[in-house]
Amino acid sequence: MTIRKTIVVARPPATAFRVFCEEIGRWWPLKEGYSAGGDRAKEIFLEGHLGGRFFERFIDGTEYELGRVTAYEPPSLVGFSWCSPRWEGPTRVEIRFVQDGDGTRVELEHSGWEQGPTMLEIGKRFANGWELVLSRFQLVSMGRTL
Repeated sequence: MTIRKTIVVARPPATAFRVFCEEIGRWWPLKEGYSAGGDRAKEIFLEGHLGGRFFERFIDGTEYELGRVTAYEPPSLVGFSWCSPRWEGPTRVEIRFVQDGDGTRVELEHSGWEQGPTMLEIGKRFANGWELVLSRFQLVSMGRTL
């Protein structure tokens, strides 16, 4: 099972890529339950280089590594592994930023859900969850505040 989502933002690819990667903490819905740390979650980061960490920092200062950056090609591609504590194994996320007129088509693929029955169920929920995550990214990339 692979989750595929596409949105368009009215910004050039370089801006969309920067907001997605460097400003993920501004728009990621940590407080809405999109966090491995739950109520302890404070911040989320995606380090901008190959091998960089995708991680959360909790209110007590401890950190939880969700995954590692597997592709980093500004302004067109970012990829990272993702494994939450309850999962049977890591998944893979790839986001492409493609020029689309004056804006950017953002194409997301989240794969690796075939690792077991628990993962398949979680993957079904993530398919809907990415709708909220990407809508928040879209708003912030357009210069709006949340």
